[in-house]
Amino acid sequence: MVISVVGILFFMLPQEKISDAEKRTLAPFPMLTKKSLLSGDYMDSLDLYTADHFPFRSTFISVSDQLKLIRGFHSKEESFYNDVQAVDEIPTKKGASAKDIQGSDEALKNCKGLLVANNRAFQIFSNEEPMNKDFSDMINLYAKKLKGVRIFAGVVPTASDFFLPSKYSEYIGKEKENITASYKLFNKHILPIDIHQELAKHKKEYIYYKTDHHWTDLGAYYGYMAFCKAAKTTPIALADMKSKQLKGDFLGTHFLKTKDQRLESHPDYIKYWIPPVEKYAMKYDGEEEEEIKVFKTKDISKNKYLVFLGGDEPLIHLKSTKCTNGKTILLIKNSYGNPFAAFLTANYENVLVVDYRYTDTSIKDLVKEYEVNDILILNGIYSSNTPNHIERERDIIELKEGTKNTFKKKKRKKKEEDETQPSDSLNIVMDSTSIID
Repeated sequence: MVISVVGILFFMLPQEKISDAEKRTLAPFPMLTKKSLLSGDYMDSLDLYTADHFPFRSTFISVSDQLKLIRGFHSKEESFYNDVQAVDEIPTKKGASAKDIQGSDEALKNCKGLLVANNRAFQIFSNEEPMNKDFSDMINLYAKKLKGVRIFAGVVPTASDFFLPSKYSEYIGKEKENITASYKLFNKHILPIDIHQELAKHKKEYIYYKTDHHWTDLGAYYGYMAFCKAAKTTPIALADMKSKQLKGDFLGTHFLKTKDQRLESHPDYIKYWIPPVEKYAMKYDGEEEEEIKVFKTKDISKNKYLVFLGGDEPLIHLKSTKCTNGKTILLIKNSYGNPFAAFLTANYENVLVVDYRYTDTSIKDLVKEYEVNDILILNGIYSSNTPNHIERERDIIELKEGTKNTFKKKKRKKKEEDETQPSDSLNIVMDSTSIID
């Protein structure tokens, strides 16, 4: 009877597309093809679909979260969660098989868990298994394969190197040590960005979220300042940009992973600055293109970090409103680069933003087709020490898939239209919610 009732409810109850609690897209109903059926992928995908849409699944998750509150080591001041890892995993591609999805996660080598102290969450970076050589070899390969462009590389530390309580001094500075070791292995063609040093100057400011693993927009701005020093160009001043703050509190990934009441009682807020960038950008996913807002303020109540570019996309083109120097920069990033990207429009007419975790586009082809002048490779401390991230960034240098010089073609097409007919009003296509990390 129980099995029958649950089975009936499975088909009768409304099904969600996105899990608010997990901030991820739920498995879609698989498409039946001869290939997927014979390979077994169809039945595996059907299992994933069933698990993601089980009746009252959100209620069971809520109960599970309550039980998780008693895990780990707790005191009045601190809690330690030794099974909570840094979150920057490689997502699965569209159309990936169930086997691909199940095998997509990779344990991080240097993450020793998550500490909540002083009403802030800290990822503990041990530097016990550094991957400096693998990371620097990958960066150096960009210089070898891509001639005629300047290549910059920067690694973003977490809040731990700046705010971790002193009694955990054995871990403080481990990130800086690791970053310095990688930079020393860069060849002479790579221009390192000393992001750590610039952030350290502003540690008394709101440069990192307390409940999330990302830096704030202000932290990203100081990272941008470090880039400008390496590029020997003048950064735009904060005073020259308009700032806005989203309504309501922001509870980030660390809270979602732990449900720690200290974090819930001390939520974050999101403030951002608007550089000279056009209000709308173009995002590209294979043959599909869509107009999106550079700063998305609607439909992000469940994840306010989506304000920056609307989330992670394979390729985004940002256009400056003031800089007309004809220069193009290519930013290769993960989610740390989302608040960083728009600042570059103060120094470049065109900014291409590639998320290495999602793209199927060859970097070599992009550089050629879009006449890229500079490349900036931006990593978080954990992604620069995780094998599948390093391998992915290496793989995208040369992919078989070709690219299209889309924004130049679009510009020429628009010019032709302007000569033949009056300009139409801008057709705004709202970006659908995407999931961070």
